[in-house]
Amino acid sequence: MIAPNARTTRHSGSVRHHGYEAAELLDFHLSMLLDEARMAAYQRAIDQVVKPGDVVLDIGAGTGVLSFLASKAGARRVYAIEAGPVIDVARELSEANGFSGRVAFVDGWSTDVELPEPADVLVTETIGNAGFDEGIIAWTHDARCRLIRPGGLVLPRKVRMWTAAVESWDDHAQVIDWSAPSLPFDYTVVRRRAEQEPWFAHLRAQQSLTEPAMVAEVDLRTTSASDIRASGVLQVGRSGTLHGLACWFDAELADDVTLTNAPPSPAPSWGQRFLPVGEPAAVRTGDCVEWEIQVSADGEQLDWHVETRLLSTEN
Repeated sequence: MIAPNARTTRHSGSVRHHGYEAAELLDFHLSMLLDEARMAAYQRAIDQVVKPGDVVLDIGAGTGVLSFLASKAGARRVYAIEAGPVIDVARELSEANGFSGRVAFVDGWSTDVELPEPADVLVTETIGNAGFDEGIIAWTHDARCRLIRPGGLVLPRKVRMWTAAVESWDDHAQVIDWSAPSLPFDYTVVRRRAEQEPWFAHLRAQQSLTEPAMVAEVDLRTTSASDIRASGVLQVGRSGTLHGLACWFDAELADDVTLTNAPPSPAPSWGQRFLPVGEPAAVRTGDCVEWEIQVSADGEQLDWHVETRLLSTEN
């Protein structure tokens, strides 16, 4: 209902997808295009790596921006692979900006397609909030085996995943609120699901209870399609309440070109992953947080386990 004296702006439009889905899709991709840290890093890396006459493969092309940058850098041909509906937007942008003769869009998953020629350079921005949770290991390994020439270049070259124990009442509310007394029924089963969900978060540096630890470093130029399995111990640096682990990445795109979403993220189109504990735990300086993290190569499975070892319980 609109208030009688409210000012309104009306606009007519038509989309093939459901309105909310289309709006969210456009908003998501606009947020990446407006991320100056992200765009500047990829611009510098592509200008450094792509040479005139190169054939470039762009996996997860989205709106096609990295394909367009590669074309501007001198690529003879760019194969832009995208499995989502945004590929229609990318094709329109390509034509509108004069790239339609140099950028060929391929609708589908990169693991299912064949190219008419091997690529000299692979460019991808399938970097998840925790680094490996969008399947970058699997995509790049398959492309190295089938779609790019031997010795072809890969951008990004390396990705590292980091973790730290954090205090975050707001993020853990996504778990604990399923036990709110005002709920009409017993939602314990949903709370258990929420405890196993890797939530999206925007964390501040001061929410960390520990120094960060590297979970894994993967050289995408040489790695096999292996899952990530890692464990370690974090020492609590300040007293507080442990709500879970934060995970983020840093990526080496090219020489002297890096990109990170370490909190607070300088690249705002990324947040971090928040991996909750089932029950918040009070911790003190000197306590230890033991962690285990596994991420599948295709990014579809992220598992974790957290235990605390308190100084007050030790002899």
